[in-house]
Amino acid sequence: MPVSLTGFADEISPDLEVQTRTLQELGIRGLDLRSVDGTNVLELSPMQLQNVLDKCHEHGLEVSSIGSPVNKVPYDVLAQSKELEKLRKACHAASLLNCKRVRIFTPETVDADAAPKILEWMAEQRRLAEEYKVILIVENDARYWNAYPENSKKLFETLGSEYFKAAFDFANTVLIGYRPMKDWFPWLLPYLDTLHIKDAVEGENKVVPAGEGEGEIEETLRWLYAQGWDGPLTLEPHLQDAGKFGGFSGADRFGAATQALRDVLVRVGKA
Repeated sequence: MPVSLTGFADEISPDLEVQTRTLQELGIRGLDLRSVDGTNVLELSPMQLQNVLDKCHEHGLEVSSIGSPVNKVPYDVLAQSKELEKLRKACHAASLLNCKRVRIFTPETVDADAAPKILEWMAEQRRLAEEYKVILIVENDARYWNAYPENSKKLFETLGSEYFKAAFDFANTVLIGYRPMKDWFPWLLPYLDTLHIKDAVEGENKVVPAGEGEGEIEETLRWLYAQGWDGPLTLEPHLQDAGKFGGFSGADRFGAATQALRDVLVRVGKA
């Protein structure tokens, strides 16, 4: 089965035409929608979302996921309902775009006893996803609650389902001192939907293309494919800039990141 490559195309350019044309030229079939012309996906109107869908069809693409910022907030009981409404917007956008995945996070907290509160917060969001029949893919963004393997294990062992899965990011875990094969696998495998592809060098606090850092991307892919896993590989290179709600690489660096991933895939026999 061919490997499914997708990408956060706003890392290429803010402009939708450039985003979709570049993905097509790179042979990437899926667009992960985070922003267009600097406007976050949750703020796009139905007409703007239809324009995204039309552009994707024009360039032979599909919308692979809604790259929402849901839960990228400090834990606060007052924020819970606001984030649920954001998720409702994201799920509605997914339905308009014929898209089955919505990327989310977990709130940020330093409270060691926060697990029950976080789990209830996330359970409420899973119930909404079940209504919309979309898959929530929860990213291990560095320093948010789900970034830490022991927390993530609680999360997925409690809530993991066909509508609640993991989006695992290699660089995010390296940057806070963890490694995929030591700290995340094999326990994450039953819950794994998507891999976010960026690598990192911990000591330099630097994001690099796949295979050039300490993210064990080649080793992890080799192991996952041996287990029969076949989910999407989502390029999110962050090679020029990384911010709280997104990143940027530019077309040339995004192309280099794509080639670096393809080189890794050749080495693991999945070219």
